[in-house]
Amino acid sequence: MAYFYLFSTFLITGISLLLLKPAAIKIGLVDIPGGRKVHRKPTPLVGGLGIFLGILCVTISMPGMLLEYSSLLSLSALILFIGTVDDAKNLSPLARLIGHSLVALAMAVVAGVELVSFGALLSSSPLDLGFFSVPVTIFATLGVINAINMSDGVDGLSGGLVIVSLSFIALTSSMSGQLLIASFCTIMICSIMAFLSLNFRRPWQKQALIYLGDAGSTMLGFMLTWLLISSTQGITPAFTPVYALWFLAAPLLDTVNLLIKRPLQGRSPFAAGTDHLHHMLLSRGFSVAQTVLLILGIALACGGIGLLGINLGLNDSTMFQLFIVLFGVYFFLSDRIAKSPNL
Repeated sequence: MAYFYLFSTFLITGISLLLLKPAAIKIGLVDIPGGRKVHRKPTPLVGGLGIFLGILCVTISMPGMLLEYSSLLSLSALILFIGTVDDAKNLSPLARLIGHSLVALAMAVVAGVELVSFGALLSSSPLDLGFFSVPVTIFATLGVINAINMSDGVDGLSGGLVIVSLSFIALTSSMSGQLLIASFCTIMICSIMAFLSLNFRRPWQKQALIYLGDAGSTMLGFMLTWLLISSTQGITPAFTPVYALWFLAAPLLDTVNLLIKRPLQGRSPFAAGTDHLHHMLLSRGFSVAQTVLLILGIALACGGIGLLGINLGLNDSTMFQLFIVLFGVYFFLSDRIAKSPNL
């Protein structure tokens, strides 16, 4: 892909964010400090909109790319709209669930992007979904959206995790000759990097200037779901579905862990809390930057294991069993991290 398009994506996103920042402050689309929120001043929640504008503008300038991803951009705009309303008005969980489910339904039924097979997870034969394809697609979409949204608790983490996943999708797609999806992933990466330049903390930037907000994290979760499904389904997939677990491992492990443990503790699995991995690391004395880099390192390691599995030609059932073992280790280790005064 021409460097011009990548540079343009970064530049357009950055300029959009800087222009949106004062507008967001003026209309009150900001995250107010208080409670679990420890930032010092109201912070604009326009990261998602800026990222979307950067991706949209560059995609429009590339006819082949626009033809392939016009439906993705249209449905992502709906997710972004729902999230923006949520950031401004605090929608009920049920309203968000219905909105996201309807968009996921449109993705599967109208756009034709759906999970039709899990691959050979349990045996040498593919596990086809048949009539369950659409509901499973909706469930998987909601799961990834919430996994990315739940990781948006410290500056730079959510965007960084999405970049890691997109990087592995782009790499494997490029290796399999599917350059269009690799190019779109790269455009997304450049746009998110522009956002992170204003979001990630550094010695000379003690606080994020822009937040993703629910609008941004849910939009990125939806777009990531679309790209993962597109990469794993069809006649010539870039990789089999089990590797989506490895490329999305860090947020997925944390989310599933809480979805199991919170109900056992008599709590809502979707309630806000301080029991995510990033919260546990912060409580153990890690700085925000150290926490983000450590979790991104875990994500890179897991994605690397997946990539190694592809290159070694390991079968899907072996990789699935390894992932279950990894989850079991994390399930018990997370309790130790939460309870032990020392790591």
